Amino acid sequence: MVETKKGSLVGALDDGIYSYLGVPYAHADRFMPAEEVAPWKGIRPAVTYGENCFIPRMKEVAGDDLFNPHRYLPMSEACQFLNIWTPAIKDGKKRPVMVWIHGGGFTNGSGIELTSYDGHNLSKDGDVVVVTLNHRLNVLGFLDLSAYGEKYKRSGNASVTDLVAALKWVHDNAEAFGGDPGNVTIFGQSGGGYKVRALMGTPSAKGLFQKTIVQSGSRSDSVVDQASSRKVAELTLAHLGLKAEEIDKLADVDYYDLLAAADKAVKDATAQGAKDARYAPVQDGDYIPANPVGTQWVDQAKDIPLMVGNTLNEFETVISHKAGELLADNKNNWDEDKSEAKLKERFADKADAVGKAFMAAYPRRRSPMPISSTCASGQGPSVIST
Repeated sequence: MVETKKGSLVGALDDGIYSYLGVPYAHADRFMPAEEVAPWKGIRPAVTYGENCFIPRMKEVAGDDLFNPHRYLPMSEACQFLNIWTPAIKDGKKRPVMVWIHGGGFTNGSGIELTSYDGHNLSKDGDVVVVTLNHRLNVLGFLDLSAYGEKYKRSGNASVTDLVAALKWVHDNAEAFGGDPGNVTIFGQSGGGYKVRALMGTPSAKGLFQKTIVQSGSRSDSVVDQASSRKVAELTLAHLGLKAEEIDKLADVDYYDLLAAADKAVKDATAQGAKDARYAPVQDGDYIPANPVGTQWVDQAKDIPLMVGNTLNEFETVISHKAGELLADNKNNWDEDKSEAKLKERFADKADAVGKAFMAAYPRRRSPMPISSTCASGQGPSVIST
């Protein structure tokens, strides 16, 4: 049993690793910023995962061949749950803490959707405390209603307030799980990498982590401009038949109706000239004052150690929801002639040496082609579970 700042938890012990699953770290009403979770009485069981955020139906996003074997557990707007794995509790040690932020762009995903998101192996092999989490996504996390009053000033960054609340919970409770609150690394892949970079420019997150790792997700568009985000909100209301003075009615709109209206608004806003209409954190000059990595790093991020890389072969086998339509050229299906041609195209007179070096390093690969061009806007394999 562990005593947190909000109450007692009982978890499980497996192969020397303690796990605490489905721990509430915050609560929030629709479009509102995350708030501290209320204390609970008695001992709370922490042996099953908490609900995921509502997401678009995955088969509408991509073919089942891509997203299996993803896991889709019950979904809810009350999705602020985290999971913890640790080698020991109450042993006086201060282990590094690693907080994993999942991929899926800013639209899909969860902290438990892949079996590789299980923190058991990383915790055991690295002697670290591993944390994964869920947070609000898509229209629930990024609909910028700030033009409609002070009440909604944080709605465009509701998802980011969840992430900050989770990091605050980790900071306040790390020692109870054998972790060091002064040695927290946040890391994420693809969309999770974008979120890591957004947090590096979020003042309310300052001091809640000390190191960062971005696995893909390294482009510079981790935030959107507020003119675009407000245009999406304006059109969302119009598609739902709501006037500005009826803004509070959005709280009761069915999620899938809300999502459909907002998805259409994103497309319409783009067609009407919006610079960057999509679901993403909003550079509002306040909660996120500037692009964390624009022409230069913002001051609060410039001294935070950052490791950046690409996930090997991310999205090389993507198949769209239209049967058989490839979104990427899968090099695993290339024959020898095509592989050699691609190598020569990319590496010229070094092609033969590069191909031999790659096959020596990866003897089970069918195609002698190094890391392919990757797409950092969706989901790919992760290396939490090593």
